[in-house]
Amino acid sequence: MSRAPGAGRASRPVGGLAAIAIAAAVWGTTGTATHFAPGVPAFVFGAVSFGLGGLVLAATAGRGTLRAVAQRRTRGWALLGAASLVVYAVAFYAALADAGVALGTTLAIGSSPVFAGLVEWVADSTRVTRRWVVATLVSVVGMVVVTLARSEHDGGGRSLALGVGSALVAGLTYATYSWAVARGMHAAASRMPIAVGRLGVDVVRVGGDVGVTAARAARGPSERGLVGAVFGLAAVPLVVLAVVAGGPFLTGAGNWPVFLYLALVPTVIGHSLYAVGLRTVTASVATLLSLLEPVVAAVLAVLVVGERLGVGGWAGIVLVVAGLSVLALPARHPLPPR
Repeated sequence: MSRAPGAGRASRPVGGLAAIAIAAAVWGTTGTATHFAPGVPAFVFGAVSFGLGGLVLAATAGRGTLRAVAQRRTRGWALLGAASLVVYAVAFYAALADAGVALGTTLAIGSSPVFAGLVEWVADSTRVTRRWVVATLVSVVGMVVVTLARSEHDGGGRSLALGVGSALVAGLTYATYSWAVARGMHAAASRMPIAVGRLGVDVVRVGGDVGVTAARAARGPSERGLVGAVFGLAAVPLVVLAVVAGGPFLTGAGNWPVFLYLALVPTVIGHSLYAVGLRTVTASVATLLSLLEPVVAAVLAVLVVGERLGVGGWAGIVLVVAGLSVLALPARHPLPPR
């Protein structure tokens, strides 16, 4: 008796589930880790973590990285993805510094699917779905609630406004990065342009530094090369930024345990675990598990960093997670008539 496609994969999901859960958990530690290197500017964290992590990911992709840069059909997408990743690296850590770990993480994660839908609508003329509209409304309400709750506790001000703006920029640039990688994946598979899937989990930013698109891209050699090229190209200006503008902070030996942790654990190991998990777990299940990240980030922000969220803050985070869950759940298709 023949099994349906993917039945073998579904029968052995435990290891994949554990890998994705661990990846989401380590992504959630990013903001808290920065507090163990006080005085280091946000842009230095972003430049060092994505600079070093990007070089490692590019190296592990091997010759595929060079092929993705050399081939005309993928070079443009790699450059667009890299440019987006550079801005994301700086904006995300700026959001954590100015808006706080819990709020910055929640806004960056919650806004990216909204921007992903808008990017596809503008660039690909993709029709927005009713599910996306519902998820967007729920997530936006949650983001407003958690922002107001943080403002009430800390008094708001210019720093909070900058942090919120940085988080939204991070959400936009990650959505653009994710879209560029998805388009580059199709370009690598075929010389003919192929439309990217409609507002699916492949372009939903849920889960830390890489997300579903890049992790799924890591399955094949050409796709791994594309992701390696994106991270490698992004690493070049980020390393230059770290050395030129962040030189004094690089000489402090006490900062390097944090730098190495951010580069190797959330960026490299987190990405690798997520890719391993997607070999045996469907993308929709992986997306749901990735929602551990904002929960872990919020819990650590309260217990370790000392942030105060209150009932309103937690309610806002729950709404954002609920909105992302609406996108992550597999769509129901009507049964064909008999």
